[in-house]
Amino acid sequence: MAEHHPESGQVPTESWPLVVWVARLSVYFLAQGALALLAYAYYGFDSDPESFALGFRIDPLLAALNLVWGLAGTYIGFFRPRFAIPFVLAAASFYTALAVAGSFTQYHHHLGMMLNDRVNLFHWLIVLPAWAIGLYALWRKPD
Repeated sequence: MAEHHPESGQVPTESWPLVVWVARLSVYFLAQGALALLAYAYYGFDSDPESFALGFRIDPLLAALNLVWGLAGTYIGFFRPRFAIPFVLAAASFYTALAVAGSFTQYHHHLGMMLNDRVNLFHWLIVLPAWAIGLYALWRKPD
């Protein structure tokens, strides 16, 4: 990764590709899913998601899915970075399916989840860069 040049006096540092940082950012989904599920466990699973703080207004099923994707991405990003490209592309595919299901149908409940306009916008805002970064990393990947 990093080169060491003894004559320059610089300490070698390790740098990670952007796709690894994207996988590491899935720690947000881990935290969001865990905290939302804790809130549902405390207040009851029939609670209105709109009563929660902004950023946690997701239903229990989406919170569980975010927890699973966040756990996988955090593990891959920090402990198995060589799997970052497949993870980012798989996560982008999954969240694209959610964004499409939520955006292009007339009902707000899809696959048992509440996917309102705010949740759909968030999904679109994460999938577009995820696709770009994942595909770029795949294209630049040495054989």
